[in-house]
Amino acid sequence: MDAVELILVRHAEAENVVTEDDTPADPGLTSRGSAQAEALAHWLAREPIDRVVSSPSRRARETAGPTLTRTGLELEIDDRFCEIDPEASHYLSIEEERARDHGKFRERIAAYQADPRIIALSSRVEEGLSEWAARMPGGRVVIFCHGGVVNVWTRCVLGMTPGFLFEAQNASSHRYLVSRQGTRGIRSLNETAYLPYPI
Repeated sequence: MDAVELILVRHAEAENVVTEDDTPADPGLTSRGSAQAEALAHWLAREPIDRVVSSPSRRARETAGPTLTRTGLELEIDDRFCEIDPEASHYLSIEEERARDHGKFRERIAAYQADPRIIALSSRVEEGLSEWAARMPGGRVVIFCHGGVVNVWTRCVLGMTPGFLFEAQNASSHRYLVSRQGTRGIRSLNETAYLPYPI
């Protein structure tokens, strides 16, 4: 098979933080998130992995950590897989927003769907993943990233409109195939059965 398998992984559960000096928030994982990352690594170890790539964010890198330990591979950082707002001074997960205030959650979703930065996010994610696919024909690449990255790539593969919203779960994995000719397909979305407790 000459198609590359791209496995996109949304980072595990991260701390909700607001920085006091308005610098970019870069939270690490919660204890629950660390357990999710370990379970994910155990599941990924069932199959050979050729490369491990990550967004530079701490929560993505920490999610990748157990997989690096199990595979012995080195982590490759790719800035193109950052979230839509890497300079934001706060991080509040979409799950926590929904739990705190459903009205604000709906407002957040509407604002995200109308955000003009989605175009730039889509462009860099598509460029990055297309490049990795071209570099690794027949291989398997795991990319630790963010819900927004998974969302726009899924939209690109399905040919949906920019306002399409696909919600990736914490520590979820999403498998895509890209042929040598550039044909894209989906093998699975939002895999979470390996997690140690309900999400």
